[in-house]
Amino acid sequence: MSDTTAVGPRSNLRQAGWVAGALLLWAVAMVVAGRVLDDHPSSVWLRGAMVAAAVGGFSAWVAALVRFLQTQDEFAKRVHLIALALAFMVTMTAMVAGDVLQAAGFIGDVSLDTIWMTMLAVWWLSMIAAARYYR
Repeated sequence: MSDTTAVGPRSNLRQAGWVAGALLLWAVAMVVAGRVLDDHPSSVWLRGAMVAAAVGGFSAWVAALVRFLQTQDEFAKRVHLIALALAFMVTMTAMVAGDVLQAAGFIGDVSLDTIWMTMLAVWWLSMIAAARYYR
C-alpha cells in the first residue's frame, strides 16, 4: 500500500493555509465583481471578466478544499461526507418547501444568496454535529 499524498501535521497545516488563502481570494473576487456589476457596466467584456473572476475565485477555493480533504484521515473524510450529505438534504428540503410556499402565495421570491448562505451554514453545523456524534 503506497500513498502518494503526503500526510502529516505539516502537510495538513500547509493545505489549511491554501484553503484560507483561496477563501480570501474568493471573497475579494466576489466583492470586486459585485461592486463592478452593481454599476451595470455596458461592456460585455467587463461583465464577463467579473463573472470569470468570481467563478475562478470560487473554483480556487473548491480545489484547495479538495486537496485539503485528501490529506485527512478516513474519520475526517467521513465527517465531511456526512456533513455535505446533510447540507445537501436540508438545502434541497428548504428549496422544495420554498418553491411550494411561493406557489401557494405564502412567501415572495427567495434570493439565491439566501439559499447559498443557508447551505454553507448547514454544512458547517453538520460538520460540528457529525464530529461530536462520532467522537
